[in-house]
Amino acid sequence: MSTARAAPIYTSTIEGALQGLLEEAPGIPLRPSDRVVILSDLHLGDGGTRDDFRHNSGLVHHALRDYYLDRGFSLVLNGDIEELQRFRYHAIRDTWAGLLSLFSQFRARTALYRVLGNHDESLPAAAEESEGPFLRAVRFLVDGGTLFVFHGHQATIFFERFNGVSGFFLRHVANRLRIPNVPVMYESRKKYLTEHRVYAFSSTRKVVSIIGHTHRPLFESLSKIDTLRFRIEQLCRDHSLASPQARKVIETAISSCRAELERLWEKDRQNGLRSSLYSEHLSIPCLFNSGCAIGKRGFTAVEIGGGRIALVHWFDRLRGERHMSEDGRSAERLGTTSYYRAVLKEDRLQYVFTRIRLLT
Repeated sequence: MSTARAAPIYTSTIEGALQGLLEEAPGIPLRPSDRVVILSDLHLGDGGTRDDFRHNSGLVHHALRDYYLDRGFSLVLNGDIEELQRFRYHAIRDTWAGLLSLFSQFRARTALYRVLGNHDESLPAAAEESEGPFLRAVRFLVDGGTLFVFHGHQATIFFERFNGVSGFFLRHVANRLRIPNVPVMYESRKKYLTEHRVYAFSSTRKVVSIIGHTHRPLFESLSKIDTLRFRIEQLCRDHSLASPQARKVIETAISSCRAELERLWEKDRQNGLRSSLYSEHLSIPCLFNSGCAIGKRGFTAVEIGGGRIALVHWFDRLRGERHMSEDGRSAERLGTTSYYRAVLKEDRLQYVFTRIRLLT
């Protein structure tokens, strides 16, 4: 009986924390012409072998400088940018001075929003005042609804109350054993609980939440596996109505989607990703996740602009990665570099908010 009573209290605590975040977050109106890119979980270290950001550093720097800044995007750094639970701030600052200077260029030319996560929550005490302000969340107000951006660890009691314990483990245990950040997040099934809580909160408040923290990219509350399943189903329906020439193109797309689905299916067999996160018959498109910048195949980000929202993947072609956009377009090359940008999923914000309003 005591367990049954404890669950609502626990849930109520999480709901209260998220409601407090929503209420305190500054509201920033977005015009149709405004463009915003959201990145999270860079985990900047000291440049050594334990620095998970090293292998994507050039890719991220070029994408930010030569694509997003050049095209007038504002930048949201949605938590866990500096890995302060493992490294000292001065070591991070000295190693990644160029990238930190690039952040300042966004502040000067467009806008920069620094949202704190559980790995960099001590940043205000370590960084210069000019590097702020440091926020716990931000709300972007668009025609039709609210985009609620926060890191996501606030939906987990442990990180809210015992973040210091986590930091002690990472600095004094994980560092010595050379344990990287990726397994810490990916192998923990608690991420599903975190996502489910944010999903439940967002659907009841009729807002779109954009988080990081779990390192798992999500678009309209769907994982990549879920998205591929729906994509294959839609392609099969399109095939029956298409011309003979178009059918060949569709068959190639189906084959590509099946191969990717099988790869993910096998890769995530042990992590429980085969089943959807949500048991509802109709998924409410209220939860997005920008993923992380320390992936083996590149980094993901969420883009907002022109009344649309997109999940994109940046990768280095020299690593053998190849991507197509969801509409069959080839990935876009960044100048003469080996870096490419692929749109994994894209939709109209008005459509997203209409579905939230009608389905909740």
